[in-house]
Amino acid sequence: MAQTLPVGLKELLDELEDYAPAVPDELTQYALRQSGYDCKDVRTVRMISVAAQRFLAQVLEEAYNAHKLRQMAPAAKLKEAGYDPKDKRELLTVEDLVKACDEYGVKIARAPYLTAKPQ
Repeated sequence: MAQTLPVGLKELLDELEDYAPAVPDELTQYALRQSGYDCKDVRTVRMISVAAQRFLAQVLEEAYNAHKLRQMAPAAKLKEAGYDPKDKRELLTVEDLVKACDEYGVKIARAPYLTAKPQ
């Protein structure tokens, strides 16, 4: 009995052969090997790379939203937290990234030597 592919899957797999995702194939293959899966099919590796790229984009978008929320806080609260209220730069901080990763169930702990905030 022949197995049929869902509509559009063949075209997607063919396009993945020429697509270069932001997450390199070598990095994806390394992560797969570390988890015990050695994949030789480039299309499968690229599909996983695209999924990883999508996940990273979502986490970074969430971190950006956390940054925007922090910037909208009152100046007194920003100063109390150690931020300069006049600084309007778009800056990814560890705190924003921790909040974003927490939304997706990824727990990040600060290194012991970074536990105290600089003054």
